[in-house]
Amino acid sequence: MGFFDFFKKKNYESLDEASKPFEKKSSSYSNKNIRTRHGEGIEDFTSYANAYGVFGSNEVNSFNMFHKKYIDSAYEDELQKIYEYRNISRYPEIAEVIEDAVYESTQLDLDGNLIRLNIVDEELARNDNIVKNITDEFEKLFYKRLDINTKIEDLMMGYFIDGRVYWENVIDTKKPKNGIINIKKLPTDSMDFVYNPITGKPEFFVQNVTGKGGKIPQTIEAAEKNDKFITFYPKQITYIDYGIYGPGGKKDVLGYLEKVKQPYNQVKLLETSVVIYRIVRAPERLIFTIDVGNMPRDKAMKFVEKVKEKMQKKVSYDPSTGKTNNEPNVMSMLENFFLRQSSDGRGSNIESIGGNPSGFSELDDLYYFQRKMYRALKYPMSRIDSIQEKQNKDVIFSGSGGEITRDETKWGRFLKKHQDKFASAFLDIFLLHLDFIGLSTQYDINKSKLNITLTVPNNYITQIHQIEMSQRWDNYNSANSDEFSKYWRMKKYLKLID
Repeated sequence: MGFFDFFKKKNYESLDEASKPFEKKSSSYSNKNIRTRHGEGIEDFTSYANAYGVFGSNEVNSFNMFHKKYIDSAYEDELQKIYEYRNISRYPEIAEVIEDAVYESTQLDLDGNLIRLNIVDEELARNDNIVKNITDEFEKLFYKRLDINTKIEDLMMGYFIDGRVYWENVIDTKKPKNGIINIKKLPTDSMDFVYNPITGKPEFFVQNVTGKGGKIPQTIEAAEKNDKFITFYPKQITYIDYGIYGPGGKKDVLGYLEKVKQPYNQVKLLETSVVIYRIVRAPERLIFTIDVGNMPRDKAMKFVEKVKEKMQKKVSYDPSTGKTNNEPNVMSMLENFFLRQSSDGRGSNIESIGGNPSGFSELDDLYYFQRKMYRALKYPMSRIDSIQEKQNKDVIFSGSGGEITRDETKWGRFLKKHQDKFASAFLDIFLLHLDFIGLSTQYDINKSKLNITLTVPNNYITQIHQIEMSQRWDNYNSANSDEFSKYWRMKKYLKLID
């Protein structure tokens, strides 16, 4: 049974996912507060002037039909964009890069934890009782209720592929004071939202349960009356997008795979053409030189055609029907040919022309577009064994502890940037949970007093520190002489203080 088939009218008429407890947690409906906090300017003028939903259209003309169709095809709507991203993500090389990005972004630290809570407010951190209560709630929420170590890989995989991810913050509507009890990932291709162009914040979310296109309601009251949509309040849904947008504004999300679309299509076309070339040009061919003596031109051509037809056709007898068939004769390189030759050496002969064996050996143009594809994915080129080049790499640190290339550092920083988006979303969830259970008001906790971090991707910062410490230790040992005191060397090279 399909996802949308489950939600028949008789089933989802009674659903009210926009739980009322979340309504009180959302303050985006107060125009007075919006004007006070965000001024008069419109943050996203494109969407304000020309709004469209996930299920709308967004046509783009191209100057070249071939380029438009095969290299950089335009998206009809956001659904087609998401499906194109998913199609690209199935390409083996790209799938491997996405897996590396997800796995390196979701590493556990030495204690087996993925995320860590930091209390940055000094006054709050000095109260051991408050710190213990907040820490216990953090551990209880993320590691016992949400099982975040298991779920985050799926969330990040959807984020890198679709360019956005939605999940619902689930509470027990009968006991909202118990806080958040679960998070539920929602299909990206079924979700949409309406947001205030002044604040740039969503006013409400909707889920299309019919699986069909259509314009979404522009007010939450209209959405709740429309049985095609399930309505959610802003705090009820956590939404993270890639952060790069097209001409359509904040709903025109350009995901991680947007830049790789062109080189991916170019590589795919080149790989197909290489295979076709290999099949067409690789087989050996036979050249028949027919001795026509002193025949006139016309008779010579007719004689050649006669020999050609004789060699290309084979008469066979079908015993079941009693008929003869004039079938094509596929010549084998193991066949024997018997040709007459005169005493003076004149006569017909057959020579072979070898096929072109370079179909899979000269692939520099294919490697060029592969490199473009990996660069579009921001993947470290030093990891690509198939396209290694003998060239000098930019190295940040080198020494007895090894080296870290610049592209590895850029890759680590790229992953860290997207980790921070999830960390900010997790902090919002935790603050919402504290609000439900009453600790937020009791301890006067807000977003400025807490911080959540994820394990640093690939531990590249730790590696840099280790290499730097190794260099300091080498310098300390190299200066081991009577000219320098031990105290001076420890302070100078090991950065030790009194």
